[in-house]
Amino acid sequence: MTFTLGQRVRTTVNAPAGWEGAFSAPVGTLGTIESGPDQFGSYGVLLDGDPAQMPAAYHANELTAS
Repeated sequence: MTFTLGQRVRTTVNAPAGWEGAFSAPVGTLGTIESGPDQFGSYGVLLDGDPAQMPAAYHANELTAS
């Protein structure tokens, strides 16, 4: 599946916090495509509820349209 900038998506995998105090996202977290796909096939996704608003990298098979 291909996603477009600004598209709303839902994660299909858990994303544990990358470091102490970082945001973790369970399966089903909503977000918005901010960039991508890059040369590795990853999309930058701004996850709802992430206070840092740092895009997280997800491959297309880890996302579904919302």
